[in-house]
Amino acid sequence: MSEKLSNHIKVGVDIRDLQIAQTGAKTYLTQLILAWEKMPDANICLIDADTKAYTGKNSFFKILEHIRFQIWKQIRLPQKAKQQGCTHIFCGDFFVPYFKQGLKTVVVLHDAFFWQTPSNYNYFWLRLFHWIGVPAAKKANLIIVPSQYTQQTVLAHETFESDKIKVVHEASREYNEAIVENDYKKYSPYFLHIGVLEKRKNLPLSIKAFKIVSNKYPNYTLVLAGNTPNKQNLNDRDTILHTIQEEGLADKVVLVGYVQPHQAAALYQNAFAYVLPSKNEGFGLPLLEAFSFGTPVISSTNGALPEIGQDAAYWVNLYGGHEEYEEKSNKNRFNKEEGSKDKSQAIKALADAMIDLIENESLRQSFIEKGKKRNLDFSWDKAAAQIYELMQTC
Repeated sequence: MSEKLSNHIKVGVDIRDLQIAQTGAKTYLTQLILAWEKMPDANICLIDADTKAYTGKNSFFKILEHIRFQIWKQIRLPQKAKQQGCTHIFCGDFFVPYFKQGLKTVVVLHDAFFWQTPSNYNYFWLRLFHWIGVPAAKKANLIIVPSQYTQQTVLAHETFESDKIKVVHEASREYNEAIVENDYKKYSPYFLHIGVLEKRKNLPLSIKAFKIVSNKYPNYTLVLAGNTPNKQNLNDRDTILHTIQEEGLADKVVLVGYVQPHQAAALYQNAFAYVLPSKNEGFGLPLLEAFSFGTPVISSTNGALPEIGQDAAYWVNLYGGHEEYEEKSNKNRFNKEEGSKDKSQAIKALADAMIDLIENESLRQSFIEKGKKRNLDFSWDKAAAQIYELMQTC
């Protein structure tokens, strides 16, 4: 990167989302900033809102917060960026200013869920996205997406200029904290899932599949880590709790709630396997998180997951999978091919995969090695450099 080019821009990074972002979104912005701060030629400026975001449940104040959010995005953010001498604004939360005030704007679309599953979103928030977010994104100079799957899905739903949309892969977060948390060993051996308790994570299916596993191997535990979503439309906690009681697994399925980074590291390190039966993922950070700790992964073939995991995960075709990457995932002879809308077949397919790893240690070790190797293809330093270079030329 030439010094002339690197000094040509100054990027104002909107960090307001760090007040409310959870798991993947927070990891994304935090890791990018850390990587940019390590780049000697990167010129960035962190810009935060004047007031704290409201995260309570009062309907009136939630609507008021939506309005304040748009005032921030459309007025205060570009004003502050100009005051700081910025040439670009980078927003990692789907929304950028519509009126750019002479600045270049860059927006990250982490997924296409607003188009694919609109029923999961608050009506008012969904309208704001389509009335303001999409038109502003169409005016943006650069749109970053994390996978080819997300790129193709966004373009299938909306008429963006395709040459503006660039794929930049994410990476697992860097766990610099010392792993001293040993409390989770009491659950060993355990299958693990870490993530917000959203409906699309498909955790009730994991619980039902684990019931079959537990009947055969009662010494195993299922550990679910993650907090409850702020958005009620996405919240699956009640169904998860009901399924645990319905299956008689109160002493076998453990909900540990939100975990700090050092706790997440300990959970990954001690897990027997990571289970990701998600209905849809725009990228699939948990795959790489597990790979980085040498934890074998059992995953659905939905969304971008096969694109990211390739042959390093044990694929379970729960609902028909993803056609584009079917050939790659089928190179693994342990891929479960039962693609069916019959939930009982999906449950059995997932349970069979979990049992396979219990009964075949050489198979489990092969996925550990493949995962470690696949994880080397991704890094936040690489992602940060790619995005910064794209911003210089957009």
